[in-house]
Amino acid sequence: MVDLTDFLGDIPDWKRYNTVDEIHAKAVEVADEYPGEVTLMNIGESTNGESIECLKVGDGRFNALIHGFPNCEEPIGGVMLDYFARRLAEDGDIREELDYTWYLVPCSDPDGARICEGFQTGEQSVLNFSLNYYRTPVNRTPEWCFPFRFGPLDMDSPTSETRALMSLMDRTDFHFVSSLHQMKWGGITYQVPHPCPELYHHLWDAARIYDIFPRKRPGTTIAPGVSQAYYLTPARGYLRQWASGNKNIEPITGCYIYEYGQMRNPHMFMMIPESTFWYDPRMWDDTPTDEPLGDSLRFQQEVVEDVQGLMLRVWKEALPNLSAESPYKEMYQGMMEPLISKATNVSNPVLRFDEGVHKRKASVAEKVAVEGREVSFRMTHLGGMTRVLGHQLEQGGDSTIERLQGELHDKLTWYDKYLHENFKVTANPIRNNVGMSLRSIIHSAVYARERHP
Repeated sequence: MVDLTDFLGDIPDWKRYNTVDEIHAKAVEVADEYPGEVTLMNIGESTNGESIECLKVGDGRFNALIHGFPNCEEPIGGVMLDYFARRLAEDGDIREELDYTWYLVPCSDPDGARICEGFQTGEQSVLNFSLNYYRTPVNRTPEWCFPFRFGPLDMDSPTSETRALMSLMDRTDFHFVSSLHQMKWGGITYQVPHPCPELYHHLWDAARIYDIFPRKRPGTTIAPGVSQAYYLTPARGYLRQWASGNKNIEPITGCYIYEYGQMRNPHMFMMIPESTFWYDPRMWDDTPTDEPLGDSLRFQQEVVEDVQGLMLRVWKEALPNLSAESPYKEMYQGMMEPLISKATNVSNPVLRFDEGVHKRKASVAEKVAVEGREVSFRMTHLGGMTRVLGHQLEQGGDSTIERLQGELHDKLTWYDKYLHENFKVTANPIRNNVGMSLRSIIHSAVYARERHP
């Protein structure tokens, strides 16, 4: 068993996340400070010509790839991987014990990350996050656009960012891969492709040590806080739907990083420590309430219908007047089309629960988790759409666009008020999320090493 007490004993207490420029500067700095242990690699360029960098640390027999900003609004990789590279460089005993070569990509989507930097440098609140929300569309997200050919799928249009990751994966057989995702609300969800019971106690310890509770929302849970993540296999999900005769399937432009890595090494393992920005302390309380969980799930659906209904109406009314092209407009075109066509989602399948789940009594934690998550999550969609219309106004919008943006902003601030009146919104310390994530990643890498034939 790897002893990480000293290795993770001095994690900084960051108060905000790093910008793209800061991430680049820190990568150069750590490579200069430890020239014998860290190699700074330029693995490609983004769509807009930004350098995508990788810190290679160690020379072990096994290989691990970890990348930050898998969705560009999820910035934890920018602080975590700089710290991890430094600690690995400083601690030769840990490097030798783990026997890994680490490929650390602090920011795999610098173009998208720059668009979200108003959150990194501003108030660390749900409202400010929402007002600065942007997510690179799935059909251009680095880890979702790998080549894949089988049956009806013939996909070979990787983005520049995907090609950067491919430059590593095409010449190295990886045993372990992780993407540093973040959710908006809750505890920790460890996302895995299949059951891995030998690993669970290490994951639970990582959460406990850093005062983070396991996920409380219902989902594809196979152990407390551990979910079997079907979004790791969208190409396989598409093929299952196609084989069943479904013709109205969400279009995909590539397979996922896990699927691509397994083509080279079928034994490759992936674990995503999906941390969260905010929580309510009541989510520690597993006391049963008198209310069925179905009440919270119905509330969840009502919020979905309220926000999506407004967004669809605003989108249809605004579209004839949206002449200005922008990343925001492209994002919402990708978001609105599946809602209009009602296509089956294979990149992030919808969760459905049977009558037994609806009837059982919700715990305090479950109620707060389900309801608070839906409000905070839908706020980001409202905030992102205000950016679409705001950009049009900057380029010369009309009174229709101005009125519709006002409607969106009013709904966003209404939900923000509701969130703060009904929940004690508390920020998860960045330090705790980094410590939990690194501890779980290291133990997952050991698990991957030990299961390798």
